[in-house]
Amino acid sequence: MNKRMPAAIITIHLPTMRPFSWKALWILVAFQLLGNLLSIPILQTTNRVIDPLPYWILWTAISIPIIALSLYLAGRIGLGAPFLEGYLHGEGKRNWLQMVVAISVLVAIAAIPFILLINQDAGSQDYPAVWKLILASMDAGVQEEIFNRFFLMTALAWLGSLIWSEPDGRPTRLVIWTAILISAILFGWAHVDDKLSIPRVPISDFISLMVVGTIYGIIFGWLYWKLGIECAILAHFAIDAVASGIVVPAYSSGNLFVQVITIVGFILTALIAWYLLKRSNRVRSITQ
Repeated sequence: MNKRMPAAIITIHLPTMRPFSWKALWILVAFQLLGNLLSIPILQTTNRVIDPLPYWILWTAISIPIIALSLYLAGRIGLGAPFLEGYLHGEGKRNWLQMVVAISVLVAIAAIPFILLINQDAGSQDYPAVWKLILASMDAGVQEEIFNRFFLMTALAWLGSLIWSEPDGRPTRLVIWTAILISAILFGWAHVDDKLSIPRVPISDFISLMVVGTIYGIIFGWLYWKLGIECAILAHFAIDAVASGIVVPAYSSGNLFVQVITIVGFILTALIAWYLLKRSNRVRSITQ
């Protein structure tokens, strides 16, 4: 067995020009609404204004044409939601799911240095409950990936494919990477823009947020391209959950024992995830 992870093993080739799935649309819309509602506990903790339920429903209604357009354009150029679309067509995706979970865990662990870079001033005082941060991580994973990757990156890739495309209608690699980079830069800037109203924030913090946000955006865009929007959502959630639920609390605790145990736990988790990834590669190679 090849000791390296071949690029072909981690690429899902969805067909181009496939029919629009109304069931997939409504499932994604339901996740959008659920993501909105999951953010309520953290908003209560941070004393932010919580919009009434009709606002959440209205925002979800506004998102319907955005998600529908994303789903339609993705279906034109070979992008999309392979697990969801496969499930709706009765296709088994167990091996895909194992591979995606393993990759998401590895990506989250690899992101730990970046997490520490942008959380150096984190303190244990007034730190929100972990379960509320986990729910907020789910919200961020769904909301930001649906807009930044599923909508924006897909639209950019589709526009580029009108000029530069492969014989089967897929965008060229240059078009895909351009779409990934543009959406990643805007993703990074969105996180900086969110902090501009906070007084006396050092410029270095803004630069760190921009750089780290852009790097994350590139990773999520690459995962969307290779494995589908579900993988981008899951990896985004994993990074946020690991950051807010484990890394920052352990780092800010100042307890060396807790920090060592956390590091050992991450090493063991990474080894297990790597084993599952290699196993899913082997199973897929046999079944192809």
